[in-house]
Amino acid sequence: MLAALSWCLTGLGPQARGQEAAAFAAREELLRTAPIITVSKDESTGRTNSWKVYLNDGEKAFRAIFKYIHRPRPKPLPSSYHYELAAYALNKLYGLGLVPPTIEREVDGLKGSLQCFCEGVMSEAARRRKKIQPPEGINFQDALAEVGLFENLTNNLREDASDILINTSDWKVWRVDFSEAFAPDRDILTSSPFTRCSRRLYARLLEVSDEALRNALQPYLNGEEIDALLVRKKLIVDWLGALIRDKGEAAVLF
Repeated sequence: MLAALSWCLTGLGPQARGQEAAAFAAREELLRTAPIITVSKDESTGRTNSWKVYLNDGEKAFRAIFKYIHRPRPKPLPSSYHYELAAYALNKLYGLGLVPPTIEREVDGLKGSLQCFCEGVMSEAARRRKKIQPPEGINFQDALAEVGLFENLTNNLREDASDILINTSDWKVWRVDFSEAFAPDRDILTSSPFTRCSRRLYARLLEVSDEALRNALQPYLNGEEIDALLVRKKLIVDWLGALIRDKGEAAVLF
């Protein structure tokens, strides 16, 4: 049940996508209902004051990350577990499979986001430092391209590559830490470029209505944050469309 999930949803066929979506849903249910064994609060976890939560799925223990800080915009130095929940909701809406399963749950009297802990991973920063190359047949650059696109959607500026995690077993890519995402900027990030994406993601960008996006994100984001995201989405679609016209579909969509 809790083995590492397979490749990104956008890179799979319809049957495999359905299987992985079901696996994500099962993880969400475990996060929501599994008994909590212990909560570790005394580890250094940076600005977001996250806790490590140990749960039991009925057979063995597994770990999750709990974030409870809720300092949303327009408060100074915004950071909120709502942004973690919004990132996961957006990730699900587009069928990406980049963000680990995340739900809202109360732990020790506090509401927050509870996210599956990524086991058996290395960071992209470590991979680059050690100059480790993906095995033959792994479309690693395709996955990184979609990470860049998602960072633009969420307006989540990445200062380094430590928030990109890679399963060492199958090179599945995760993108974590959205506590400070969704600033209401109406432009794309020059620091996180993208020039390609999967055909399925491009289709979803065209198909998912603004109303559907609003409905999915209203529990977590304010109106200004959602309006800015819709502007960024249009810029992304227009940019990809221009690349397709200039380079050809085969060079842009995989």
